[in-house]
Amino acid sequence: MKRFTPLFIMAMLFFLAGCENNATVYHQYRTVSPQGWEREDTLSFVLPDSTFTEHCYQLEIGLRHTENYAYRDLWIAIIRPHSVPPACDTLHLELADRKGKWHGEGNSSTLYQFHAPAGKITLSHTDTLVQLVHLMASPCLKGITDAGIRLSLTGSVDTQKDK
Repeated sequence: MKRFTPLFIMAMLFFLAGCENNATVYHQYRTVSPQGWEREDTLSFVLPDSTFTEHCYQLEIGLRHTENYAYRDLWIAIIRPHSVPPACDTLHLELADRKGKWHGEGNSSTLYQFHAPAGKITLSHTDTLVQLVHLMASPCLKGITDAGIRLSLTGSVDTQKDK
């Protein structure tokens, strides 16, 4: 019996490694124009209909930026134009501390990746579109390369979040 114990333990570890609890149901980024993110440039995320209806999700905003971004924060609007009534939330993202040290992951003079929770949302059957618009005073933001959203099931552990 001792002969089969290591084999049994290896088989169980292999089986458990395949049992991930992936709570992410939608995760997409949109590329911003290399000339900059114009105020009228709306980044749109089309959600697959029917799979998302009547569920509560944790919404997370992701940004990729370079050191060329001139501000330490970013104000954005999260718009759901097909909601009844249409929904619009404002989110303030602090990308750097007061001394200019960037939050998120990245290296000096390269691309930084920043994630921020945006709260919980419940999607109805009409919610098929989520849009992001910047609300900064400057009409064109240079240094933002991509912006994205992630929808995760609430109350779950997401093993894919940091991959």
